[in-house]
Amino acid sequence: MGLNVGDFVVLSKNITNVEVELNSVGIIKEMKNEGATINVFFIGKRVEVILSDDLVTFIDVTKTGKPYEYKICNVCHVLKKDIEEFDINQTDAKGRKTTRPSCKKCRQIIDGMPLSYSEKKRLDEQMPTHFFICPICNKGSIPNITANIVRDHDHLTGKAREWLCDSCNTGLGRFNDDIDLLLSAIAYLKKHAN
Repeated sequence: MGLNVGDFVVLSKNITNVEVELNSVGIIKEMKNEGATINVFFIGKRVEVILSDDLVTFIDVTKTGKPYEYKICNVCHVLKKDIEEFDINQTDAKGRKTTRPSCKKCRQIIDGMPLSYSEKKRLDEQMPTHFFICPICNKGSIPNITANIVRDHDHLTGKAREWLCDSCNTGLGRFNDDIDLLLSAIAYLKKHAN
């Protein structure tokens, strides 16, 4: 099968002069010399690399992830074996196991330092029991009845912060606790405000 501009490809052979991992997923941006030389944008590293076409293999990205054997990590964008390289996340409505969207290696970076035992104990002593107002969204709830509450912590230091509703805690996690990303989200909302 011939390659075309816009095709997704996987780096199928190691290359020494570029910091792109084997099995990294990229998009063909340009082709030269009748397709023998291609310019590939590797998504995970956000880098364009000029390669010979024999260093990559076409990939149908719609045939990755559940129920297929291989999955693309949503952080590093490397094609990996689903069950071996991704932790089980939950069970779907049909009772099938679902894996996390990011691979085990990337999860270590995302999860960072765990909450230390002493910090967990300190926060547990402050756990709300009858009524809780989330310090971020100000939503009131009956803890773990009308909303789940969770211990929030700094992933760089392992230090406890406060109890949050699980929605706000997940939101902070989605933004990697990154103030600049949160400011970008605020700027985006302001841009599209009526």
